[in-house]
Amino acid sequence: MSIVDHLTPLFGTWQGTNRLRLMPTDEYQASGAAATVGVTAARFVSIAYTWSDGDAPQDGLLLIGGDATADGAQAVWVDSWHTGGTWMTFAGGVDDTGEVRLEGSYPAESGPDWGWHIRVRPQDATITMHNVVPGHEPYQVVELALQRVE
Repeated sequence: MSIVDHLTPLFGTWQGTNRLRLMPTDEYQASGAAATVGVTAARFVSIAYTWSDGDAPQDGLLLIGGDATADGAQAVWVDSWHTGGTWMTFAGGVDDTGEVRLEGSYPAESGPDWGWHIRVRPQDATITMHNVVPGHEPYQVVELALQRVE
């Protein structure tokens, strides 16, 4: 099965809440969010979303392709707040629960690269993102919880 087939339940227009925190001890800051999910170039799923950091509007795009197997997916991600002027690449797949699990990394100011995990759960229209600091357990930074727009 392709990622397109697997993520078909997410196709459409969504609204919801984006919750963001920088450190695991920080409180989450919530903002309104919206997303549009569909097929791009026949073989990819695009998830375009908006959210806010205080009064500053933000947006991002996650483009996922490949097979819905344990290690058959690839993705590229950009976000106006998180990734700035560059994109991140990811590899991963679909686990036994149906969650798309993607893993990538980005350079730290010093020392080894840090990791970034993105999880897409089509069963409850939720996207989470986790920061991975070397030597520590991943911790959730973002939760985008969506409800379909009728």
